[in-house]
Amino acid sequence: MLCSIWSIRFKEILIDNIILKCRYYKHNSQYKENDRNLKHREFVSCQNSYSYLNYVQTGATENAPKDYEQYIGNREKSCGVFNEKGLLSEEQRKELRHQLQNTESVIWDIVISFRTEFGDSYCRDYEQAYNFLVKELPKFFKKCGLNSSNIVWYAGLHENTENKHIHLSFFEKKPKYFANGGKLKYHSGKLPKDVLIDSKFIFEKALTNPTAQLLKDRKDLYDRINVSLDKRTVSKKAKRLLLELYRELPKDGRIGYASENMDNVRKKVDDVTDYFLMRNKQIQESYITFKKDCICLETWKISRGFEKESSYMKDMKRRLGNLIIFAALDVGHIHDEIEKLSIKTANYKAYKKKLRDKEWNKILNLWKQTTYEHQQEMDFFMSFHEKLERYSKQQKYEMVRSRRNRDFEM
Repeated sequence: MLCSIWSIRFKEILIDNIILKCRYYKHNSQYKENDRNLKHREFVSCQNSYSYLNYVQTGATENAPKDYEQYIGNREKSCGVFNEKGLLSEEQRKELRHQLQNTESVIWDIVISFRTEFGDSYCRDYEQAYNFLVKELPKFFKKCGLNSSNIVWYAGLHENTENKHIHLSFFEKKPKYFANGGKLKYHSGKLPKDVLIDSKFIFEKALTNPTAQLLKDRKDLYDRINVSLDKRTVSKKAKRLLLELYRELPKDGRIGYASENMDNVRKKVDDVTDYFLMRNKQIQESYITFKKDCICLETWKISRGFEKESSYMKDMKRRLGNLIIFAALDVGHIHDEIEKLSIKTANYKAYKKKLRDKEWNKILNLWKQTTYEHQQEMDFFMSFHEKLERYSKQQKYEMVRSRRNRDFEM
């Protein structure tokens, strides 16, 4: 029964949830003087003050080649440039620019574009885009006949267009392809068409498989836990629980949830965490869904011969526990500051109120997130059914066409 949930999710995969656009640009010496691709090569290899690297970093299209600007679109916002090690610093971007300017390799430029509702669910921020590329790119390079250890790549997620999309660019570090005569050369640039077509389905499956779905649900829950709480909803009990926890925390040593120093306090942390999880209906529903997904993933793994126990629930417990600990520390430190105030001046009450406001603002900032509306859930539900209908119609169409072809052959 539980595994049927995943089978339903797999059925919603559509051909056009992901679109790939691929270009490649050879070295300048291989283009004629008036070839427009020469200008594009200069753009992606950072030969001018404004380059493709600038665009991926900021999303601005200033000074981009005109036809390339039409290709990539306008009014975009980027999460910033990242590679397999994470977001690049300014110094790392300078080094990457230097490599791009001096490489004789083909430079590939790929846009991975997502259908609106698909991108909003499965690749809506830097964390999801980063995890997706780090996992899938080595396999993609191998299928294209490229050595992933010989590839330098960078990417950026552009977020505020109608369709979220990832700009990905890469090149070879050294020539490792043996051409006629045994001479080492760089690859020519053209990627196998069947690999690009298959990659759309592979990427979509990677973003929607049970493990990826669970990670998405975990992120949804974590984001909801970080929601800004209205001061009117913060109860005296919540404050009392955080202060009680603060007083029981060790005074020295590590105070992370998983540290040995916290063995005697961990149950108290769990109790406070449960209180915050259960007092908000949306967070409670999200947490219950996440637990069900953990059970479903466990069942799915067992059915395929995996014996390793899932650690997602344990990891989520640790993450939420650390949030509660940090909240207790912030509240406790400010509470101590208030209690130390011994001189009751005429402005004492106002000063004490200001410190209390500061205390709750710390909590609010710690629990910051975007709240999902019930209407959005209904929209997603309706969208899901529309996809199933389109998938069903597509199957019927294929069956009719196949039947007609057989009749024609007879």
